Amino acid sequence: MVIHSEPRSLYAAPGNAADENIKIRDQPAPETDQHGYRIREQPMGTKRRIKVILMGAGASSLNFFKKAEEEMEELDIVCYEKNHDIGGTWLENRYPGCACDIPSVNYQFSWKIKLWSHYYSYAPEIWDYLKDIERENDFISKYVKLRHQIEHVEWDDKAGVWRLRIRDLENGTVIDDSAEFFINAGGVLNNWKWPDIPGLHDFKGKLMHSAHYEEGFDLNGKKVAVIGAGSSGVQIVAAIQKKVDKLYHWIRSPIWITAGFAQTWAAKNGANFKYSEEQLQYLKDNPKKYLEYRKQIENELNQRFKFIIKGSDEANAARDYSFNEMRNKLNHNPRLVEKIIPKNFNPGCRRPTPAPGYLETLVADNATIFTDPINSITENGFIDQEGNEHFVDVIICATGFNTSWLPRFPFIANGVDLKDLWNPNDGVTSYLSISIPTFPNHFSFCGPYGPLGHGSFMPLIEQWTKYMFAVISKAQIENIKSLTPKLSISKQFRQHADLFLQRTAWTSPCRSWFKQGHTDGQAAIWPGSRLHFLEILRRPRYEDFEIEYWDDNVFAFLGNGFEVREFDGRDITNYLGCLDEEGRDVQPEYDEGLIDVLGGCGLGDEYVVKGG
Repeated sequence: MVIHSEPRSLYAAPGNAADENIKIRDQPAPETDQHGYRIREQPMGTKRRIKVILMGAGASSLNFFKKAEEEMEELDIVCYEKNHDIGGTWLENRYPGCACDIPSVNYQFSWKIKLWSHYYSYAPEIWDYLKDIERENDFISKYVKLRHQIEHVEWDDKAGVWRLRIRDLENGTVIDDSAEFFINAGGVLNNWKWPDIPGLHDFKGKLMHSAHYEEGFDLNGKKVAVIGAGSSGVQIVAAIQKKVDKLYHWIRSPIWITAGFAQTWAAKNGANFKYSEEQLQYLKDNPKKYLEYRKQIENELNQRFKFIIKGSDEANAARDYSFNEMRNKLNHNPRLVEKIIPKNFNPGCRRPTPAPGYLETLVADNATIFTDPINSITENGFIDQEGNEHFVDVIICATGFNTSWLPRFPFIANGVDLKDLWNPNDGVTSYLSISIPTFPNHFSFCGPYGPLGHGSFMPLIEQWTKYMFAVISKAQIENIKSLTPKLSISKQFRQHADLFLQRTAWTSPCRSWFKQGHTDGQAAIWPGSRLHFLEILRRPRYEDFEIEYWDDNVFAFLGNGFEVREFDGRDITNYLGCLDEEGRDVQPEYDEGLIDVLGGCGLGDEYVVKGG
């Protein structure tokens, strides 16, 4: 038998059976449930205060500072920089001819557009650009501790923070610091190395490394040896050949010397040029045309990935063009053509090396070019492979950097040092270049498998920063203790990358810093184009992370039922569109007279709907 009963009405008259409902109505809500769970008395979207420590005050950190001030809340930032000033690679590298291989107008932030003096800018002007950003925003006094070098970093899982030891290079004292997030903004090429040549430090003349060059050192009329034919070496050789009395230079392995990036817009034969006053005024007066100019150059840069693909029409055309250009500029010198022009890999195996004038320098009367390794260094010069001694005044080593991807200090998470995770047998495995599997709350600006091979880093820096902000904001709002890339997922990414990269010139048998200076090294470069990379980093894939919360209930962040937008001055009807003329997300100042036009109270009775 089924018994039906009517529910008790909360609106029944006093004195009947609904009296107990009235008691419920006026009864305070419980503070906890039977499990002890308690509502957090704050609106959803409230951000917990979090600290971030960055290593290195180069371009990446400057963008991080700028955008954090505009977009982030409740964020403490400290940056440790080993040098005496900001600027990273553009502070350190001041060798003759040091310039960017990307056109100036595309080697700048989207939020800081400037008029540049040259198509390819030289190091001092690029550093001035970065320093201007720092000065305008007072970033050093706000965030940066100069002449401080990180010596130890370790994850404290109980506290949910990274603990760091940092040495003050001015007085030698060691300080401790900690933060929820640790970001490597030190760049890829920052730990320069001397070549392993017998007797190098016995040399009594002037010995310099390209990354630690004595700016302004006079080379006029001197006998100079330049060791190394990478990007720095070729720029140095091209810049000093006409100044020196005698130039010695070594090219140990074949190398493609190509025209610069976006050569269509460069001077004749891909040469650099100084902008005319008329051109600069045009760019100043026509910001929209300046944007179009930048976009057309970027459009050309974004086409270059096609010639990286082995066997493509673009790859074949680039090889044929570069071969003919190199042979002509070497004056068809049979020894140099045979030894220098690559036979078993295409342009792009190494990052293209634009160096206008370099090839012509190799056949100049005052240049002696060696294609065999140097035998040894003496107090007064060097001994070549045939046993002949040559006397020189200056030796410049453009011999690159430590590209093992490992930091100079112990970097430990969950009892594992990164040098053990990334050991010689297993190689390096990153998560999409931005993180390290099993290392919580850590990011890198261009770690292994990043888009190193072509194009400007500036748009990439801006995208990395947006990605980091998204993750940090999620941790702030949802009270997350740690986000850790899964090792299994990272291995799957590497599996895809390693197989795809066999389609590209990057895995061909050339010596490249992409491959730690070896012909057969691990090519830890992004498996796709720049657009491919920018798209994958548009939003975090949180399913790829192990996420640990401070709360037992992961929905505790839902809070007291309100959303912070309802209290912070933003538009509470933003989902309908924006009324603000400047596009700001602010509560509108509504037209109080609009109700007189569109309200129903002012209409006659004939407009009032009665009875449905």
